[in-house]
Amino acid sequence: MAHGKSTAKSEGKALAAALGKRNPRVWVVVADGAQARILESEAAHAGVTVRLDLSSDARLTGGKLAAGPLPRGQRSASSARYGIEPRQSLKQHEKALFVRRVADLLTGGRSRYDQLILVAPARVVAALREALPAAVDAKIVLTRNSDMTWMSVPDILKRLGPIGAHIQKSRIGD
Repeated sequence: MAHGKSTAKSEGKALAAALGKRNPRVWVVVADGAQARILESEAAHAGVTVRLDLSSDARLTGGKLAAGPLPRGQRSASSARYGIEPRQSLKQHEKALFVRRVADLLTGGRSRYDQLILVAPARVVAALREALPAAVDAKIVLTRNSDMTWMSVPDILKRLGPIGAHIQKSRIGD
């Protein structure tokens, strides 16, 4: 599946894949760089449940993430001191750690789902797909480049279009 925005054609393929199995076990990962929810739709008529709700410190400002002040340096020719900036901001580092943590959870739980749907901003989707092994990446039936972490479960399913309606319908009853 392409890494870009989902299209009607890719959603049609995802819906066809979902319909291929009567009641596939589907995980919907709704994430951003600091928060993730894994929604699970496992057994018929069981409903869609929140399997896991994660958050990280990436929502904090860089100053609150640091254990102390930045290291200081001093030039030998003057008495002026300057802060040494890290190569990567603490916030970016925390986001990368969080994405790796989500990827590890998806990899460890791969026997618990048949299909995977990723809903996250484009950069997070790209980082997740890069961190996932091929066996997990192959289970991805749909990606949606959007931040829906603030939405309720019914609203997320509604915004996923036909595949979200199918997940909801197969849980309510045919």
